[in-house]
Amino acid sequence: MTQSNQIRGLSKEQFQQLREMCHYAKNLYNVGLYNIRQHYFAEKTFLKYESNYHAAKTNENYKRLQAGVSQQILKVVDRSFKSFFNLIKKAKKGDYRFQDSKMPKYLKKDGLFTLIFSTNAIAIKDGFFRVAVSNAYKKIHPEYQDILIPFPARLEGKKLKEVRIIP
Repeated sequence: MTQSNQIRGLSKEQFQQLREMCHYAKNLYNVGLYNIRQHYFAEKTFLKYESNYHAAKTNENYKRLQAGVSQQILKVVDRSFKSFFNLIKKAKKGDYRFQDSKMPKYLKKDGLFTLIFSTNAIAIKDGFFRVAVSNAYKKIHPEYQDILIPFPARLEGKKLKEVRIIP
């Protein structure tokens, strides 16, 4: 079951913090994409998620997001490239036009990317979903206060797989 809710009732500062986290997510997406592209151009092979994770985990954008969120972003990059390579395989078999298979592109410099909170990063208490942040984020934003998003009553008691904050 998929449920969409518009986030309301946040202060201007909280909204700005979410935008900033979505910007860090976009930066991390581009870092993961860069790692895979460079490996592909140099080695002509696919850089697997595990190797990309180890290359990206020292990046400042990875550290500024909660670890589970960062890993989910790198998994999105991984799926995008797997899809690209599968299209190339289909094109070689003649099942797909090669011109239509395009390598994943970088996101725009001022763009935003979805925050994906998997089960290990979802904290629901007293009817609110708390947006998890890393210690590195709290260090550069000492004024940070928890962002609490009202949790829909119709979802109470249901098992969540993930929460996405789409900019």
